[in-house]
Amino acid sequence: MKFLIIFIFIFLKANLITPANVKVLRELNIEDDFIYNKQLQQIYRTYSKHKKDFFLNLVEKGSIYIPVIKREILIHKMPPSLVAVAMAESYLSLRAYSTKRASGLWQFMPATARRFGLKIDDYVDERRDVFKSTKAAIEYLNTLHNFFGKWYLAIMAYNAGEARVVEAVVRAKVDQLCKDKSKYFCRHDKQIREYRQIIKNYQKRGSRAYLALDRLYKELQFIPITLGDLLRYQKGLRRQYLPRETREYILKILAISFLFNSQEFKNYVKNSGSVTNFEKVKIDCGTSLYCIAQTINLSLKKLKKLNPQFRNNFTPPYVYHIYLPYDKIADFKINFNPKKVKGFLVYRIKKGDTLIKIAKKYGVKVQMLRDFNNLGRYLHIGQKIFIPLNSFILKYRVKRGDSLRAIAKRFNTSYKKIMRLNNLHSTMIRVGQVLKIPQGVK
Repeated sequence: MKFLIIFIFIFLKANLITPANVKVLRELNIEDDFIYNKQLQQIYRTYSKHKKDFFLNLVEKGSIYIPVIKREILIHKMPPSLVAVAMAESYLSLRAYSTKRASGLWQFMPATARRFGLKIDDYVDERRDVFKSTKAAIEYLNTLHNFFGKWYLAIMAYNAGEARVVEAVVRAKVDQLCKDKSKYFCRHDKQIREYRQIIKNYQKRGSRAYLALDRLYKELQFIPITLGDLLRYQKGLRRQYLPRETREYILKILAISFLFNSQEFKNYVKNSGSVTNFEKVKIDCGTSLYCIAQTINLSLKKLKKLNPQFRNNFTPPYVYHIYLPYDKIADFKINFNPKKVKGFLVYRIKKGDTLIKIAKKYGVKVQMLRDFNNLGRYLHIGQKIFIPLNSFILKYRVKRGDSLRAIAKRFNTSYKKIMRLNNLHSTMIRVGQVLKIPQGVK
């Protein structure tokens, strides 16, 4: 039994140390001998022995997304192994969501998503758009690489944030300065003490003390460090160079990249091609996804799987696009006859409301309300629904207790617009009076 365990260990180690895997390290600017890192070998053994089927299944399910990622990586001349970043972030799921509010294939936080041009509103979340989110992620990784100059640092900054990696690099370099010196030198040298103080200030004050840390990062560029240096565990220190999550993150990406180099994965990853099987089509605002699905003889579930960026069962109240399978494009262009919707009203369910009452009040069909809101059998007080409007003008009968400002707020417009439309010279209104309510596109 002992000899069998030794044989398996030697076999897996030999399976890990290949020219293809060394090439991955070099592409990511990691030293060759890092392939002997014990933690990396342990993670790779776990993946190749116990999680191989799990990863094969994920890659097969995500095969429609991999060509998109590979194409963007190829266009920007980036390391092919960056495909593993998407795998590590979301397991190739566009609907992945974290407790920290990160979402989508590349797990963008809202602020970072908007920084790189992704739209997030009541109607769409483009972090779940495979094309747009991939372009944004590639741009972000390139930005990080331009700053750090090494791909492995860019990858870790994608996980931990730029400032956290800058701190780690500065600490490692200051320690490197002390490595060949005496303990007395490290404790009493004026310059070293200044460096340590800059680091402490950043740890205490965060972004308010980052500029000094950034200047020190640039000042210490001449000191070489390796990934092994940054991942080295320091006994007795509560705050390691990098958070545990980030240390495991870079190892996970390397292990996945090595796994993709194995023969069993080549058919799925290496030969997956660079062409997607769906196309971007311009669509009018407020178009029912159910109507589109019916037109091309596709289930609403499958259509939404291709378009998880939509928060609702309709396109936004502005001109947008939708992704359709190539083999459905002709049917769509020939047969699609959209029901025009000019705007939306956001309505909160009150006590006594029914779909029939709401539909009658706003001049829409019950089925349209169901389609646009994916409604079940019951409504709930306080529930928010969208009411598609076929006209920009609504009529409203004034009730007791109403005021012009309250009515304007309720219908998402301004009281001055209501006054102009109804030729009112003051804000005074009377019970029973019928007002025209202008409806802009939200």
